[in-house]
Amino acid sequence: MGLCLLTSTLNTFQHLTIRREQHVLWIGLAVKNSAHNLLTPEVLAELHQAYTVAQTLEVRALILHSTRPQVFCAGLDLSLLENNLAPQALTDFLKSGQAFCEQLQSSTMVSLAMIEGECAGIGLSLALACHYCVGSLNPHTHFSFPEVSQGIHPVFGGMSRTLQRMGVTAALDFLSQSRVLSTEEAVKHKLIDAGAAPEQINLLSLRYVAGQPAKATASFSSTLLENLFVRLLLNTQRQRKLAKIQDIQHYPAGSALLNLWQLHGGSLAKLQAVEINTFKRLVDTSSTQNLLRLARLKAQLKAFAPLNADTYSSVHIIGAGQIGREIAAWCSLSGLTVSIQESNPENLSSALERIHAIFTTYFHKDANKLAAALERIHIDHEGSGIALADIVIDATPDHLSSKQELLARLEENARPDALLAISSSTLPLERLAAVLLKPNRLIGLHFLYPLTQCELVEVVHLGEKTHKRIIEQACALVRQLNKYPLPIQSTPGLLVNRILLTYILQGIRLHQQHVPTVTIDKAGRDFGMPFGPLEWADILGLDYCRQLGETLSKTSSLLVPELLVDMVRAGKLGRKNGTGFYRYRHGHRLKPERARWDGNITALQDKLVNQMSEEAALCLEQGIIENPDLLDAALVFGAGFPAFRGGPLQYARSSRK
Repeated sequence: MGLCLLTSTLNTFQHLTIRREQHVLWIGLAVKNSAHNLLTPEVLAELHQAYTVAQTLEVRALILHSTRPQVFCAGLDLSLLENNLAPQALTDFLKSGQAFCEQLQSSTMVSLAMIEGECAGIGLSLALACHYCVGSLNPHTHFSFPEVSQGIHPVFGGMSRTLQRMGVTAALDFLSQSRVLSTEEAVKHKLIDAGAAPEQINLLSLRYVAGQPAKATASFSSTLLENLFVRLLLNTQRQRKLAKIQDIQHYPAGSALLNLWQLHGGSLAKLQAVEINTFKRLVDTSSTQNLLRLARLKAQLKAFAPLNADTYSSVHIIGAGQIGREIAAWCSLSGLTVSIQESNPENLSSALERIHAIFTTYFHKDANKLAAALERIHIDHEGSGIALADIVIDATPDHLSSKQELLARLEENARPDALLAISSSTLPLERLAAVLLKPNRLIGLHFLYPLTQCELVEVVHLGEKTHKRIIEQACALVRQLNKYPLPIQSTPGLLVNRILLTYILQGIRLHQQHVPTVTIDKAGRDFGMPFGPLEWADILGLDYCRQLGETLSKTSSLLVPELLVDMVRAGKLGRKNGTGFYRYRHGHRLKPERARWDGNITALQDKLVNQMSEEAALCLEQGIIENPDLLDAALVFGAGFPAFRGGPLQYARSSRK
């Protein structure tokens, strides 16, 4: 009778697979039309139904897993929150999710989440509601609650269960900072129970549901932190710390999460009673709507890289200048072996200093990881790594003839299957590719600067002339480096820097009109940009800004300010040589002189930002990019346009309302 019931029920599921093995029911997430197994009301309804099947069949255990090896459940389908779900429907969905998780936790039937691949947001809330969680020790498996970065907070009881498992201090860090943990880290911090190699994960899961080992209890210090008075003190400290790094007015989710904990501690019942209301209040704000939209767009950018793409292990970089050294450091941080070829001893020396400084920033508390990252960096004076590397990147200065000669040699010496890439935004890809026997092999990888802060990489191609497989391979590399790829056809200045340059040049024009540097830059930062326009000019290099401006002026109405031309002629190049709009010593900016200005700051900000919005609209009109949403995402993730404002086009639309 049980087999007949299971067979007849199987045909009713659109998003799940179900199989029974002895006394265990395996429920597999296989969400239709969603490569990332995003949760929707329809999927949740099927999970309720599958649980009912498990009860009817009287199995002893159920194992929740994914049929997709690189993703367990990447969270909620965020489009539901972008005003696409009626308020009551959203409330019903959230209550249904709470009820399902409570069923799992309180059932006498043992439940286990077997996690392979990305487990995020509501997906992690579901997993934590199971009696046990085990994770695969593969590089694709990681755990996170990205909700705070999306302007919301965890639901389905995810917050309270994380507090109960990890303890207060570790849990609040994990939740409020949207941290990402590997399986090893998740086990170490007690978020999950155990990890196993991919080939052993099934066996480990069966052992857990059969043996039902005891779970760890909260430490004394964690119990102490649940005291109401202690919670008040700790929350006050954390709120102050949060306010120093985040504008709580525009990014309120982290503060809201801390307040929830202060008021209700780790009590599942108390938190679930209020989490829906606070969640809905956050969703209704304009800043959260912008953040949700950008989170959805981030998923679109990720999708440019095939899920089953090969991974790379080695890269050869020619040129250890400002961008080459940053690419080298980031590749090593991502686990790739890096060979650096640089003929200028001074460049090489400063590059190694910079690489060491970057590694120290990331691994100052872990000497072993620091040493491992340094061991992956190799100096290759002769260029022997060209013939061995999976990827060869030309990061030499932008001189057309020199690059053409170099690329011709690289084509001869690199492996036929190696990815051949350049990093340039001022030289046309088509002219560089023209010297190759197979021009469809060349790809542009434009890493935005500062590379350690910019999440986007423009993947530059020649349209139909570039092999589709090459574009996909380049996007896969970008994802392996934990950044977001944006394929874009070759055009002068590309996309992000073209729009960013209008912000920089407008700042220079305003300075020509005797507005102080510190006033201009503070106006930009107060708007939400990571740097003021003159700060950014110094960071990128005034010579680069001039070169890019002159390149764009040949095909557009853009004019390069005389002040910029004069400063470059005078040898003022910005941070890299110690003098630009500011003065620097050992790469650090010296304190500028105080300046007074009694003008209109709002009008100043409008002049800076409206220029970006107008240039963005022009790029759209010229077909440089067809999707306005992805243009906004590119400027947020590639140039630091304030996320809560949604991007230059979205900001322009909202300003007109």
